[in-house]
Amino acid sequence: MAVSAHQAVAMLERAYADNSVASPAPASPPQTWRGTSLSIAGTSLLVGEGGIDEIVETPAVTSIPGTKPWVMGVAAYMGGLLPIISGDVFFRGRPYTGRVRDFCMVIRKPGFYFGMTLSGVERDMKFTLDKRDMDCAVEEDFAGYTLGSFCDGDRCWAVLDIDKLVADSELSNAAATAAVSIEDTNDD
Repeated sequence: MAVSAHQAVAMLERAYADNSVASPAPASPPQTWRGTSLSIAGTSLLVGEGGIDEIVETPAVTSIPGTKPWVMGVAAYMGGLLPIISGDVFFRGRPYTGRVRDFCMVIRKPGFYFGMTLSGVERDMKFTLDKRDMDCAVEEDFAGYTLGSFCDGDRCWAVLDIDKLVADSELSNAAATAAVSIEDTNDD
């Protein structure tokens, strides 16, 4: 008895289904964390992807009287004004006297838009999330602003949490606490 083409295909399908092995389930790729390696006040840090708007050359700054010491001033930037904060003075409490801070990170969050000077910019990095160490020791000046760290070989970077940074009440109030009037300092 002759077998039709359709019957032959049906027999092949049954034979394949009976003898085949199920395909292995694809392994899910490990979750990764991506961010930028930079340094503020000489401390190497990571900032998560999307945490900052961009990194730019520090623009020329016009100082603003009556502000806290870490407020360098405002800069003309993309058709508007961008407040510039010294990362050295904000975190360390003292200005840096070495080379000029050539770059700043621009942070744009609801209610906040400013640039913060950087002491260095390295590169974009990625780590698997299982490598994040939430108990790693962090420099005291940055401890309240970080959320874990990542290590690669003998080098570790604390993760600067921009949300913790902008939640700091000190950052949201840039006005100097004690204003000195010019009239009060005149020697008559």
